[in-house]
Amino acid sequence: MPDQTPAYPNLAGVITLSDVKQKGTGSYAADYIPWAKVTQLLNQHANGWVPELTRDNHGGFIHAAPNGTGFLCIRFTNADYAIDTPDWPYAITDNRNNPIPLEKISARDIADSHRRGICSAAAAFFALGYELWAREEVAASSESVETQPETQLQQTTQVTISSKLPSKRTPKASNSANAQAPAADEAAIKKDLVDTCVDLIQGRLTKIDQIAWIADKATKWDLDASGSKLAQMSVDQLQTCIEELKAKPELKQ
Repeated sequence: MPDQTPAYPNLAGVITLSDVKQKGTGSYAADYIPWAKVTQLLNQHANGWVPELTRDNHGGFIHAAPNGTGFLCIRFTNADYAIDTPDWPYAITDNRNNPIPLEKISARDIADSHRRGICSAAAAFFALGYELWAREEVAASSESVETQPETQLQQTTQVTISSKLPSKRTPKASNSANAQAPAADEAAIKKDLVDTCVDLIQGRLTKIDQIAWIADKATKWDLDASGSKLAQMSVDQLQTCIEELKAKPELKQ
């Protein structure tokens, strides 16, 4: 055993925008890091530290709160140094983040809360992914995308129009024109948003930054189809991009 006990690993700044995913859209959007990515980063940067569940006084893993709901106690242990972190309580909640009564807690509830709790404890003890909780900026990665930004921007308008315009076939139903109108309106709205986004990308980002920016968005939103990544974005995602790009200073000519 080494003579000196080490401090906890400090993993602040390890995550990049490519690690961050988003669920929900608009005002309901929330950034998160998948638990599998968190554990992979722990294995890479804090090898030897393993998450554990602390048992309650009766030998079970679910601890009872005074109001009859349940929570887990998570800690990290390092066998090489024979040390543990303190316990980190994490509530067992439903999909609305409400605590679940003890008698209604299912195996799925335990598993989901366990994985989320590991992420929370990793941020508390090792600062891994703390930026998401603290609302601090996450650095962009240097990853590249399959197609270069110039190709992305050239393809965007054509792909968007062809993929979104309604079919030329006219259904026999009398309200077919009304049914096609919303699709055409959405196509027009999205085309305007894409055009705005293209202009901002070209005016606010250097060629190198464009590569990283598009790669981060493609990874964050799982835009894995071939061709333009902008064309694959939803209206809410495009609006998010536009707001982000407008906050950046214009490139000096």
